[in-house]
Amino acid sequence: MNHRITRCMLYAILILGLLAACHKMPTTPTVTPQSTVAPTFTVEVQPTTTATHTPAPSLAVLLAGPGADTAQAGTLQTALNEIITSAGLHWQVRQQLTPTDLGPTVRLVVALPPDPGLAALASAAPDTQFLAIGISGLEPATNLSVVGAQGPRPDQQGFIAGYIAAMLTPDWRVGAITISDSAEGRAARSGFLNGAVFFCGLCNQSYPPFYDYPRYVELPASASSAEWQAAANHMIDYFVETVYVAPGAGDPAMLATLAAAGINLIGSGLPSESIQVNWVLSFSSDPLAQVQAILPEILAGNGGQNLPLPLEITQVNPALLSPGKQALVEQVLADLLAGHIDTGVDLVTGENQD
Repeated sequence: MNHRITRCMLYAILILGLLAACHKMPTTPTVTPQSTVAPTFTVEVQPTTTATHTPAPSLAVLLAGPGADTAQAGTLQTALNEIITSAGLHWQVRQQLTPTDLGPTVRLVVALPPDPGLAALASAAPDTQFLAIGISGLEPATNLSVVGAQGPRPDQQGFIAGYIAAMLTPDWRVGAITISDSAEGRAARSGFLNGAVFFCGLCNQSYPPFYDYPRYVELPASASSAEWQAAANHMIDYFVETVYVAPGAGDPAMLATLAAAGINLIGSGLPSESIQVNWVLSFSSDPLAQVQAILPEILAGNGGQNLPLPLEITQVNPALLSPGKQALVEQVLADLLAGHIDTGVDLVTGENQD
């Protein structure tokens, strides 16, 4: 009995062990780590910017200091603009200029009177070309050109005025009113007398009244209006029919008196409307055409040029000076300016040469 109980217990233990062995224990899941793909970054390399220096533009300086003719400066700037820009230059207007301002970018300096010390500036900047317009006392140098350094020639203006007056006036009854207290005034008077004789020779009259022609009256530049009126009355009293009024001589009242007497007038500037019918022509000395002609040469490095101020006729009255006669005058003027005709005047004294 005891053996049977013991056997039963052993069987029970054995069964329990078998049951325990058959029961499968849950397995711990194996986590396989996922491979992590590192993100890919594309680095954009920016191009390296190299700083470049833009050279300053080359300059053409118009030097018009205090006292300069601002109207002339404006005219020059406008008229020369095409030549300047075609050369790749930029205009710059200044009232003063020092040697330290003349760097390599300044290729050209055009100067108007009064003289800003241009000779010293040209010496300090040999690579810059300089052009002086109407500045007296300057001598040309390798990089310094001058136009009208001696000013207009009063003897030449007087000479061609005398020639025109004699050409237009019957019996050569012509006269001049000039300035007595300057060499320029006397040169205009002497030139006028010689120019009239150049055309008419002895200038003898064919019919009365018989007086010596050409005539002239000269007064100081400070003469009063009454004195200029007396000069006009002299021309009227001596039956003068054409009068040349030299630069600086006379006043508007004198011109009006002469025109009212039917006397034709030759002079400078723009005549007033009241005397235009008696105004034959005007003389001018505009350097613009010569400056335009020589500027390309100067920009090419060919400095050292020396040109006189031109003498031109303007404000021509075709009723008094026909186109045919004007053409003859232009030819004589060209010969005069070219030196083919000598006025016979000493420019130092204003009198005739010995």
